[in-house]
Amino acid sequence: MSEFLEITPLGGVGEFGMNCTALRYGSDMILIDAGVTFPGSGPGSDLGVEVIVPDITFLKENQEHLKAILLTHGHEDHAGGVAYVIGEIPVPVYGSRLTLGLVAARLKEHRLDQSAQLIPIEARQRLEFGSLSVEPLHMTHSFPDAFCFAISSPVGQIIWTGDFKFDQTPIDRKLSDVARLSEYGEKGVLALFSDSTNSEISGVAPSEFTMYETLRNLFRTAEKKIIVACFASSIHRIQVVLDLALEFGRKVVPVGRSMVANVKTASQLGYLHLPEDLLISPKEIKQFPSDQIVVLATGSQGEPMAALSRMSVNEFKAMEVEENDLVILSARIIPGNEKLVSNLINHFYRRGARIYDSRHSLVHTSGHGLRDDLKLMINVTQPKFFVPIHGEFRQLKNHAALARDQGIPPSNILIAENGDSLRLTPDSLEVAGRVQVGKRFIDEGIQEVDEVVLRDRRYLSEDGFVVLVLRMDRLTGDLLGKPELVSRGFVLVDTSSELLEAAQEEVSNLVAQTTAEERQDEELFKEILRKGLKRFLRKKTGKRPLILPVMIED
Repeated sequence: MSEFLEITPLGGVGEFGMNCTALRYGSDMILIDAGVTFPGSGPGSDLGVEVIVPDITFLKENQEHLKAILLTHGHEDHAGGVAYVIGEIPVPVYGSRLTLGLVAARLKEHRLDQSAQLIPIEARQRLEFGSLSVEPLHMTHSFPDAFCFAISSPVGQIIWTGDFKFDQTPIDRKLSDVARLSEYGEKGVLALFSDSTNSEISGVAPSEFTMYETLRNLFRTAEKKIIVACFASSIHRIQVVLDLALEFGRKVVPVGRSMVANVKTASQLGYLHLPEDLLISPKEIKQFPSDQIVVLATGSQGEPMAALSRMSVNEFKAMEVEENDLVILSARIIPGNEKLVSNLINHFYRRGARIYDSRHSLVHTSGHGLRDDLKLMINVTQPKFFVPIHGEFRQLKNHAALARDQGIPPSNILIAENGDSLRLTPDSLEVAGRVQVGKRFIDEGIQEVDEVVLRDRRYLSEDGFVVLVLRMDRLTGDLLGKPELVSRGFVLVDTSSELLEAAQEEVSNLVAQTTAEERQDEELFKEILRKGLKRFLRKKTGKRPLILPVMIED
């Protein structure tokens, strides 16, 4: 029998998103979280990539030891990748009722909802997985019923915080379980693995409840429609918007597949409270004056084809943005998405809307603790060893320095990387080796595209890719000549005259249907062309090639 606990982060260390860590003692292994990240405007954004999930080679090599997946909460960066794990390694999944409710909706898309073992758990419910014993503890976050995990092993007690802050006035009135954390601290915590997201920011994280007054003032001054964008899994924020809409006599229109699904699930499970007649569908918008409408939308990160982006250029069929409409981006801007969000805001300004975002207005409160929250976690649990998690390297480094300032010896603090195999004993914590880690790119068809080129030979042999070359007038944005199409690993578009002519005509029509404003936004323009041409080729050939639009300005 081993005399150490092995902790192996497969994602979520040195980066935001894709949180996924394996803990093993001997032949007993559990997985904490199975998250995703999104391509944003970086590599993969032009190649049909929808989400990015961790490489699970290590889990497959040790699948006979894997007992369960434990989910801290239901945000996509912690639970969005469950399907990509249990689709290959059938294993029970444990989480709160709401977390599993959202996961179940995702599993249905993968046709795994009937076979998946989803086991709801409550705070302070003891779970046994061989030599590992886990107690979920309630923590306040921007998601209801988020958990911290207290994990007992033969080498000692560890605390895995998950995402947290110490909110004294939470929306659901459920406080973080500081009392139980203190009990563990008094008994002795061997190691603390703590959220580092806001380790660079001084102070205490503002309560989610503070959103009421800020947003109430904006609702009070709104002359026409109010459009609020937030993450679809930010259930507390959604409740605030619903409450204010009811207070000011407005109807709420959920827009975006995930927003509609999450509002429905959270309502059915009792996590959202609203009268039956508060919600209306997009088709009903025109039945009400604009000053009686609140649109609750996805797309706060400026994703080119999300509902919010389509609204910003008046391509959302159910409504148009009018002069003096109020747009509230109630979410933090994920690093790497700044350009997309900037483009989104510019489009709304062109429509004459008033814009409020988290950079200039208090329209978003972080669900992650600031430095004083992080200090409190350290002081309450009194760990012997400390490992910062959830953040880029600078956040991890700042959190490590903060832990040192709280009295933890530098020799007992370890900054890990994804793939590090940490070995924890009662007297030591060290990196004992490395395992295979990486990223798996998933396209819109829920198929994986290999990281190494997004040129995966197997994928290309099935569907391939098509390069779409457009010559555009630099001044007018008009199309010059016929579009050129070059394919590899796909039916030879460039040598099949009938298909080529039809595809060229389709692209020309797509370009003609776009506005000058859409053509000026290169990311949005490419996405419109990519979606349209992929849809056309799928109808004609039954295949889903990757589409790479290339613009040449003359």
